[in-house]
Amino acid sequence: ICNSIFGLMLFLKKNIGYLAMFLAVVGFGSGPPFVKLALEEFQVVDLLAVRFAIAFLLMLTFSLIMRVDLSIKKIGLTPFLMGLLNPFLVTLAFHVGLMLTSPINGVAIISTMPIMQPFVAKIFLNEKIEIKVLIGAVITIIGTYILLSSQTIIGQGNYIGDFIIFAGMTLASINEVIGRKKMQTNVNQLGVNTYQYFTGFILSFLILFIIWPNSTFSRSFQLDFTPSVIAAITLSFITFGSYLFYNYALRRVPVGRISLMYPLTGPIGALSAWLVIDAEITFKIFVSLGIILIGTVIPYINKK
Repeated sequence: ICNSIFGLMLFLKKNIGYLAMFLAVVGFGSGPPFVKLALEEFQVVDLLAVRFAIAFLLMLTFSLIMRVDLSIKKIGLTPFLMGLLNPFLVTLAFHVGLMLTSPINGVAIISTMPIMQPFVAKIFLNEKIEIKVLIGAVITIIGTYILLSSQTIIGQGNYIGDFIIFAGMTLASINEVIGRKKMQTNVNQLGVNTYQYFTGFILSFLILFIIWPNSTFSRSFQLDFTPSVIAAITLSFITFGSYLFYNYALRRVPVGRISLMYPLTGPIGALSAWLVIDAEITFKIFVSLGIILIGTVIPYINKK
């Protein structure tokens, strides 16, 4: 028994980065159905403010317990830019998009992120796009089109909402390029996370109280644990944990391996949508997610 426990601990130690990325993917995939449920009572910016306020307080508390040096001079200004892109703008895009479209569409678009990365790297890093990336992109587009169009036909999807989520994922890809460079330095990961959430927290509350005055918070607050309120609180913990695990993985997992795990958001999100909002999961959805999975994996075959 002792040898088995020791072997398990050794395995986890060697693969802790992959475990962290898997947990991040579980969070990314399971989040959209909770957003859809929370938006039944919350307005878009209200939900944004609640998520970032709780996530920021959790991360700040965790960082103080771990005695992290949170001086801006030590951490730099890059985390503020990262916080603007992701989670703030990416999360805002998801909130607006999910008001219009299905959470299954949302997680399907998240699954396509590995195919976006080479094109983002081409634009910002001038990296060469290989032929297998183009082949994978075509297959991914076919799978995504089948899913999105079928959802729209049955009244569960919306192309405008899908496009807004796609724009958010493009920003997430750009942020990943910035984040990978930042996380390869000696900067403390918890400090970066804290300032990312701080940026989202400040921006969401500025919008809430200055630009968006007619919010649900204008009414007297009553703590009724309705399904939407529980979903909003759950989302805050998902936000906190997902980005914590994700930035941890950026230091320890090669880029190709990280990208290979994103397609798991599709089946995880479909299962979450079925459990949380009783979404109908058809055979065509799983076929479409399978095609997306194949398309996103092709560019990373034989890649170290």
